[in-house]
Amino acid sequence: MRFGFYVKEDKTAKEFAKYIEGELKALGQELVEIEDADILVVIGGDGTFLSTARRFSAFEKPTVGINLGRLGFLTEIPKQDAIHMLKLIIEGKYKVIDRMMIDVYLNDRYLGAYLNDAVLARSYLSRLIDIEVYQQEHMIAKLRADGVIISTPTGSTAYALSAGGPILTPELKNILLVPICPHTISIRPMVLSSDAFISLKLGDKTKEAYLTLDGQEFFNITQKDNIFIKCSNTVCKTISLEHVSFFDVIRDKLGYA
Repeated sequence: MRFGFYVKEDKTAKEFAKYIEGELKALGQELVEIEDADILVVIGGDGTFLSTARRFSAFEKPTVGINLGRLGFLTEIPKQDAIHMLKLIIEGKYKVIDRMMIDVYLNDRYLGAYLNDAVLARSYLSRLIDIEVYQQEHMIAKLRADGVIISTPTGSTAYALSAGGPILTPELKNILLVPICPHTISIRPMVLSSDAFISLKLGDKTKEAYLTLDGQEFFNITQKDNIFIKCSNTVCKTISLEHVSFFDVIRDKLGYA
């Protein structure tokens, strides 16, 4: 089996990667460039995994994460279990989940495919902002809120969860719309189908806001801007060990009981 690596720019992560590479060589496995790999191994935290998804999902490589960060929701292999679980992968004892991603456009500019979410939120001033949300030509809502989250099923366990959204299992193909602290008691999160085409724009009374993508890319948004979001044709192929279920993960990582 051929393994490729994407490693966080961190001394500890790089040293651990060298150790893993040595163990895989001892097991008779081949180390190759990512585009030639059968399995892509991500070493770092969930942020590293999200970065990997943006950069390499188009290669359609089954991807597994070894957690050196805090939560480790996407990088589900604990550091201490890495060799044992990689042996299980070599033995074929895993499944591949196609995780939906979202394409995001700012006006006529394509920004990329994202695994977690797109967040349109207020700037540094502690003021509510006005947001208009559309599904194609149909208005969903005019929100006065701190912001709005447009999330994938994978992102439903991230910021969207903290904002009161539901948990979606990762194999689903849905788009989740979650307002952030709306100034009303009538607005609720909404689950939309994968063929939804969402557009966001600021209301007349809001001059600027920020668009954040997967918590890692940032864009200043003004009244003249339009944001478009849809289900991507690109998916992130993630590896899950046969003996580990999604429900085990949310109980362990999120205390869901």
